[in-house]
Amino acid sequence: MSKLMKCLLLPVVLLLAVTTTTKANSITETPKSSITQDPETEISRRLAGLQLPLSTSANDAHLQRKLTDYLGNGSHSTERMLGRANQYFPVFEYYLEKHGMPSSLKYLAVAESMLVPGAVSSARAAGLWQLMPATAREMGLRVDAVVDERMDLYRSTEAAVVMLKGLYQQFGDWHLALAAYNCGPGRVRRAIRAAGGHTYYPKVKRFLPQESQQYVAAYVAAAYTINYAGDYGLTAEELLLEDSIATVRVHRALNLRQLSRACDLSYRNVRQLNPSFVRGYIPASSKGYWLRVPVQKGDEVRTYIWGRPNLVMLPADDDLELARQYAGTLNFDVRSWLLGCSSDALHYQPSIVQLEYENQLLLNMYEAYEAVAMN
Repeated sequence: MSKLMKCLLLPVVLLLAVTTTTKANSITETPKSSITQDPETEISRRLAGLQLPLSTSANDAHLQRKLTDYLGNGSHSTERMLGRANQYFPVFEYYLEKHGMPSSLKYLAVAESMLVPGAVSSARAAGLWQLMPATAREMGLRVDAVVDERMDLYRSTEAAVVMLKGLYQQFGDWHLALAAYNCGPGRVRRAIRAAGGHTYYPKVKRFLPQESQQYVAAYVAAAYTINYAGDYGLTAEELLLEDSIATVRVHRALNLRQLSRACDLSYRNVRQLNPSFVRGYIPASSKGYWLRVPVQKGDEVRTYIWGRPNLVMLPADDDLELARQYAGTLNFDVRSWLLGCSSDALHYQPSIVQLEYENQLLLNMYEAYEAVAMN
């Protein structure tokens, strides 16, 4: 499948992933059993039931501190995080499945950022997955004063998943892979050498930086919190779910404040949904950027961006040439509509799949306008 077709189909695929997983993975939907008289035993039993790809003891001191932070002291921030988990987890699950990775790695983003997409650490790591600038650029993300794709939900998630996959392939152990995600593969290799070449995590752990030694426990605490917060009286704060979001591919330069004003959108909400656009505008790009807006405004936003109403999917007509002639009278260029830029800026050789898709759009457009004319 061509890159263009992948770009066009991704929102549909993501929407399908969302609608099929949101109910099954809703944090507050399935009630959990109550805490027993022996909390450590109960926590151990529950952690075993989660079938995480790595583990730590229920009496681990850092695990206990993190659980206290999540489930006691920071309960309000945890409820906000639970709401964001309901929003973002379907996207995480989509990319993890796409790359053949354990679904439970989605909990890592909780330990990294509490699921705040605009989070920035003192070390300059940013986004849901707390990627460093150099690492993000190595993974193909744009990071500058205009666009910071570490804060892009889709791009940063896929970059983090691909990175985790590579680290696991390198070390063959999830404990070491997560430690490498935290402190870098070079530090983990040095720790392995210091441990006499052992790759057994308990032997390597003490040679890692202190934060990395606690990283597995932080991940396990995040997983436990997501699944059992309801037993501690916590509920997810209601936020827009991912199936309430429309994604629009934008190629032209676009001022988000002007868009918000024209489409009667909250500028603050648009910025919150799209934190990767640092200066509040989308630069022109041949590859395009994803813009996230409330789903009820999707058609209006597309009309504003493209300057014409959306095409309507109707049964195809067999007369392609007539459709092309009709499109010409309306000054409609299917490739410009697809790519969002003028036809003289196109520098690609369309594949057969692309041409077939363009022809189908022409036919759909023709029948849509014919239907309107007849009415």
